[in-house]
Amino acid sequence: MSRAVPLVHSGLTFREIEVLKWSAEGKTAAEVAIILDLKIRTVNFHIGSAIRKMGASNKTSAVVQAALHGVFRP
Repeated sequence: MSRAVPLVHSGLTFREIEVLKWSAEGKTAAEVAIILDLKIRTVNFHIGSAIRKMGASNKTSAVVQAALHGVFRP
């Protein structure tokens, strides 16, 4: 049985945080791809990686966890 890794120790990359931040703003993967000049597949890769690292069940859960833990603070 695997346990969720606490966000503080998750080791999110700058790009994973950036993609989650734009997702928190309500942007779709396609919109984030345009904003960051990436492929949609790359955006989805970073979202999936962040979800796994955070032990979240989906993108929305990952965004909420990140927000609650202050990941988006300047």
